[in-house]
Parts: sequence; C-alpha cells; structure tokens
Amino acid sequence: MLTAGGCAGVASWVVCYPLDVVKSRLQGQGDASPKYSGIVDCFKKSVQEEGLAVLWRGLGTAVSRAFLVNGAIFSAYELALRCFFPETPDQVLNTAS
Repeated sequence: MLTAGGCAGVASWVVCYPLDVVKSRLQGQGDASPKYSGIVDCFKKSVQEEGLAVLWRGLGTAVSRAFLVNGAIFSAYELALRCFFPETPDQVLNTAS
C-alpha cells in the first residue's frame, strides 16, 4: 500500500510540476512591472531563457515528499476502510441476493 500510494504521488507531481513552476513564477512577479503577460507567455519565456530543464527544477524534493506523504495517506485510507467496512466484496454480493 505504501508503494502504490507513493508511486501515485510521484506520477502526479511529475505530470503537474511544470504547471506548478509556471504558476509560481506568475505569482512571484511584481505588480509594478510584470515580466509575463500570461500563462503561455510565462511558459515560452521561461523555456527560451533557461531551457526545458527549468520546468522540472526542484522536482526531486517534491517527489521525495510526495512519495512519503501519498504512501502514508493511501495506507491510512485503506486501513480505515477495512476497519469501518470489514466485509469483502464477495460477502456484500452474497448478502444482497
């Protein structure tokens, strides 16, 4: 369960991280003289100025945290379900008929 939750968290961050980088850059620009005019402009300028690697800078830390946190949450969720609903799917189907 830990591994399944951890892998799901890692996959989520790998896919979403470039958008998070763009969001953070847009939020961090000053209101007085904004560097980017929008999401696409921020994406284009970031890649042109710093290369594609800029979209995954810092990913290692986020992935490490995501593996641990998502693994723990998924395990806790599964264990809670088993405590509150101890029936197996076969038992539920047999009692319904």
